Formats: sequence, structure tokens, C-alpha cells
Amino acid sequence: MQPDEFEVWYTMEDFPEPFNQTGRMVFTVDALAHALFVTGRAPQDQAVYGWTSVYEWLHRVALVPAYVRRAPSGRLTRSDLARSLDRSEKVALSYALGQAMTGVFSQQVVSVRFLMHVDRYAARHGIRFAPGTRRRADLFGERTAGGWVVAEAKGRSGNIDDELIETMRAQKRTIRSIGGTPPALAYACAAHFPQYKGVPDHLKLHAVDPEEAELEAVDLPADRDRFILAYYEPFLAALEAGQEEPARDAYEFASFGPFQVSIGVLAPVARRVRQAQRGRMSRLYQDVVELLDTHLPAAGPANRFTDGTTVMSKWQQAVDQDDWSTGGDEDFPDWWY
Repeated sequence: MQPDEFEVWYTMEDFPEPFNQTGRMVFTVDALAHALFVTGRAPQDQAVYGWTSVYEWLHRVALVPAYVRRAPSGRLTRSDLARSLDRSEKVALSYALGQAMTGVFSQQVVSVRFLMHVDRYAARHGIRFAPGTRRRADLFGERTAGGWVVAEAKGRSGNIDDELIETMRAQKRTIRSIGGTPPALAYACAAHFPQYKGVPDHLKLHAVDPEEAELEAVDLPADRDRFILAYYEPFLAALEAGQEEPARDAYEFASFGPFQVSIGVLAPVARRVRQAQRGRMSRLYQDVVELLDTHLPAAGPANRFTDGTTVMSKWQQAVDQDDWSTGGDEDFPDWWY
């Protein structure tokens, strides 16, 4: 493990073979920022929302240098400032970390190349669900080997219990089909800080994937071309909203100075998605996948991701600050989070 990497252990329950039951994820702070980007809810429809998705992402990634710390062992923990947040602020932080860690898990363990919030796709393409179907999984995407996945994300400031796991079992199976095809995998993840005798441990992840389907599951009318368009539009909006940087290594770049973060998109992918925005939608999915297969090296830098995007931050000094403690969260009962 490199000095700038996090380590998070996970357990898997009821997953099919060949998935391991216990394992370790190793990832950079840039991978955490990338996961926060792709799991965001805000749609990218500039005619209606402007740069909402960009602002939402900047708000989410700012949580990392403010509240996330790396222990000397590499384990992910929280800053003292994070422990002092009020109840609603802790809920928001746990929610964001839960989604981000579900994103990292999906990419590293389940080999999901594209992952997106269901609400962002639905808002972008005007999809309406029947009344009473708010209880549905958060995220969906597609594996590099093919097949849709559905993922529910949870975040907790303390321990998880059987009641939460049963909730995860039900909620992740609330999407019956995607584009007429049942998902190949539908799982739920809970990122949490377990406590032992009142002392919080470092972040862990628990994932479940039972076979049971929810009786009131919904069908998501997803189209792969529209899915890819909705996936990359927030990245293109970020390129437009940020300070343009010189292109390098076949990537377009933009920086967000005060946030000390830059974002990049593989130039041929960005060009193809812009063509789709102008009306050339046919074969967008196939074209993007072919471009990724052609231009991405088999083993690139840790901050170059399999979707042809990159995130580069300057947060190492912040996340390595020694401003975290082993004190518990005694002010609030664990069930609150």
C-alpha cells in the first residue's frame, strides 16, 4: 500500500460465486472523489438546472479534506471536526460516505465501469415512477463483463444491526428490470464505523446480495445510449465550469482552484458525447466502449479510471493531519445514524 492510499475492509453476505466473502479495498483519495462524482443525484440539464451537478459535486468532495482522515495504518477514519458535527450534519456525511464507498466497492470488487444514481438518470430523461415507489435502490450501472447491476448505499456513524441489514435486503431488490432485463446483481452496501466498548474503529463496509425480490419492484426503462449520455454529461459540465487546463495524455482538463481538485475526461470520449448532445445518439454506448478499449492502457495511474475520466486532488496534507482521536460518538445514540 502506498502512503497516499486508504485501506477499507469489507465483508460480503449471500453473494454468488466467485466473489470472496471478506476482502480489502485499497484506493486513493482521488478514487474517493471520483466515486462521489458519479454517485451524485443532481441531473445535468443545463437548460433547466444550469451547473447544478457541478456545484453538488464540489460540495460533496469538499467533505473529504474537511472530515476524512487517513490513520497511520492507512485505515480511513474521521477528523475530530467530523465527530463534533450535529445530528443532521453527521447524517449527511454518513450518507455521502456510504454512496462513495458503494462506488469504490462496485468498481473494485464487482467490476462496474459505469455507475449512476437512479434519480439522476430519471430526472435527465423525464422518467416518472408510479406513486408510492420512493423506496427503491440508489444506484445502477453496468459491469465491464456485461450485465446491469443495482446497488443500494447506506452510511452509519456507528455499528450496523440486523434491522438495517434486513432493510438493505429489501430495498436493493426494488428494481425488477433495467431496459427489460433483470439485473445480473442487486446488492446493498453499508459503510460504517463500528464501535467496540464505545470506541469507534475505522471505516468498514458490509454488502449483502440475497435473491429475494420486493413484491412492489419497479421497472427502469433504461436505454444504454441515453445511460451513457447521462453518465458523462456532468463530467462535460465540470470541464466547462472549471478553469481550462492544457490537454495532456489525451485528456481534457479543468481545475477548481479553491477546492484543490482537477477533473479530466479522455478527449475522444468527450468529443463523442458532445456529438450525442447535438443529436448523434445512435451507437453512443458502443462507440464509447470501443474508445475506452482502444485508448486506455491495461494498467494506468491510480487516478485514471476505467470510464476514461480522471480526478486529481491536492488533499494529501489535509487527510494526513493528526486531528482525529479515538473518542466515541457518545452524544448521539447509534440508531440515529
